[in-house]
Amino acid sequence: MKLTYETAKVEDIEPIFEFSKQLIQDYERLDLIDYPKVIKWIRKKIENSINEYTIIYVKEQKAGFFHFYKNDDGQFEIDDLYVFPKFQKQGIGSEVIKVCCASVNAPVMLYTFIKNKRAVSLYEKLGFEITETINDSRYIMRNQNRKYYTAYEERYKTTHQKGISWASNKHSPIVLEVIKKYNILLEHDLLEIGCGEGRDSRAVLENGYNLMATDISNEAIAYCKKTMPCFKEHFSVLDCLSDKIDELFDFIYSIAVIHMLVLDEDRDGFYQFIYKHLKPDGLALICTMGDGEFEMQSDISRAFEIVERNHESGKLMVAATSCRKVSFKTLNNELARNGLEVIETGITSALPEFDSLMYAVVRRRS
Repeated sequence: MKLTYETAKVEDIEPIFEFSKQLIQDYERLDLIDYPKVIKWIRKKIENSINEYTIIYVKEQKAGFFHFYKNDDGQFEIDDLYVFPKFQKQGIGSEVIKVCCASVNAPVMLYTFIKNKRAVSLYEKLGFEITETINDSRYIMRNQNRKYYTAYEERYKTTHQKGISWASNKHSPIVLEVIKKYNILLEHDLLEIGCGEGRDSRAVLENGYNLMATDISNEAIAYCKKTMPCFKEHFSVLDCLSDKIDELFDFIYSIAVIHMLVLDEDRDGFYQFIYKHLKPDGLALICTMGDGEFEMQSDISRAFEIVERNHESGKLMVAATSCRKVSFKTLNNELARNGLEVIETGITSALPEFDSLMYAVVRRRS
């Protein structure tokens, strides 16, 4: 179901107020509050901030409303979310919450009544946890709103605290092979997306190339700077799904990163970043886990779960992270819809971590 949104108007004050008042009557501990005072405060709050409320539409019909804003404590808060009875039990509330969380890269909080068990259950399913109880009538619930694809930060922290690295330091042969095959020169501008602990960036930098190596993980970038101090100015934190940089590059490469992006919109964002940051005649190398045929995807809600994984040092308890394997057919479709033309594809490896990696060399479609 496609939802559209519109800023609330003065005529929306009354229905929003009536909903809020009904919630108080249904779920609040009326014996613990000054009811007239609370109702007066609610009315004033809605009137003073009506331009911050959003009306939800389904096929041009009003389906509900919500208030998502930064409160006086600087926290992002979901307030007064209500779906009209006609539109309830259709997933609209869940979709609105997901949209709110996706719009910010920060924790999100909300208040809900303890007696409203249906709402509490919904919020818990969407990743919110009870963090505080107020007057035995309301919960404060918070969602740390960590993007599932940032879970490798926790994995790196766990291993680094033990004085070991997560991955080996053996570079992926295909990177330098493609650089040489397509005549990428030392004076060209190179970008690595998802450098991790620097396995491939070290090899590229030691061969004299002008590389900007990036990763979403602060822990990974700090590790690279510590272990490669002579190249530390080449490393920086970057979330290619939300950050912007002004540079264009002759060659962009990303090894075993795209498979950690599960949702279509995130994968499209990854490809769009590459498209927007390639020079007109630039090339990109994309490697992803898979054999070109088998498809699967993990449950992103479990990305931060602590699980047992094999490591060269033995069994380790680390964040599960995320994974999506696609076929060459799906990969080619993804690249095409994001304006990238395939020059070459194939299967390679990057041992000891990856015995089967699909790869594609691409350029901007003219």
